Amino acid sequence: MNSKKQLGREGELRFAAEFSRKGWNIFLPFGEDGAVDLLVEKEGEYKRIQIKSTKCNNEVIMCRLKSSNNWQVKKYTSEEIDFFGIYDSTNKKGYLINVKEVEGKIGINLRINKAKNNQTKNTRLAKEYEFF
Repeated sequence: MNSKKQLGREGELRFAAEFSRKGWNIFLPFGEDGAVDLLVEKEGEYKRIQIKSTKCNNEVIMCRLKSSNNWQVKKYTSEEIDFFGIYDSTNKKGYLINVKEVEGKIGINLRINKAKNNQTKNTRLAKEYEFF
């Protein structure tokens, strides 16, 4: 069974591999204290990515958009990052969400399928954000 740290590393490496496959240059920040997990560049365009790894319950991918330790809770802003990369380790899929779309939120739910009651308001379908 994977630990939380191992799951996080898997997500970071999967996103790095996919960006590389799509022709982006990859830069991996050193250490764990920064907001950026992955810096990518293509034709002079840079993107700062914060990777979050989670598991899916076959209906919804629930993901926290913050980090916390014993001393503080860290919310991410558009001044620090450009995108959240959400890695679903259950289905081995990655989703890319512009931070401006979810700024200030502490979590996000991505639905695998449409809601059974056909509700669409405030619903995010995972396929709209699929990166790999």
